[in-house]
Amino acid sequence: MEKLKVLVVVDYVPHIEIMRKFLQEASFEVEITEDRDSLLKERIAQYDVCLDYMHGGALKPEQTQGLIDFVAGGKALVGVHSAAVDKKSLAFIDLLGGKYIGHEEYHKTTVTIVDAKHPITQGMSNFSIIDELYKLEYNPEPLHVLIEGVAEGTTYPVCWTRQYGKGRVVFFSLGHGPESFENKDFQKIVIRSIQWAAGQI
Repeated sequence: MEKLKVLVVVDYVPHIEIMRKFLQEASFEVEITEDRDSLLKERIAQYDVCLDYMHGGALKPEQTQGLIDFVAGGKALVGVHSAAVDKKSLAFIDLLGGKYIGHEEYHKTTVTIVDAKHPITQGMSNFSIIDELYKLEYNPEPLHVLIEGVAEGTTYPVCWTRQYGKGRVVFFSLGHGPESFENKDFQKIVIRSIQWAAGQI
């Protein structure tokens, strides 16, 4: 089986190198870039999966459309943490399934696996992680929630999947800092999300 080609689009933070390492160890071919024009239709087509870890600032319409067409045509999007922050158009929010509206303080928290039979979370138990839980506005109808957490007394999804056209989307709201990226459960979910979204598991 050929290695999956994964495009990771970021606003650079040092801990992205932790992600590079664990993705490469999972046998993915990884390119990490801050160039949002890599989302343009003619450039993104060479990849199997786009992992979005951008932190803010508006995407150009042609960048958004390139990503939408990429997924609708049968490829995959994995949004991690700040993928849901306010840089996105309504069209992107529809693609991802929801948007960020706030977060709890950065601290040790426990999240709940609500579907331990899905390939992404199969065999996993509830786990603790040092992170900030996102409060999210979302449309539950197309989403399949795998993990939940409680932020300021309200339960929110932490990881969901959805179909979009011929492609698949995963959003995973954890991932603020190096403590998350070094967490083995976090790494497992990101790796499996890429595999599932690409149709490998």
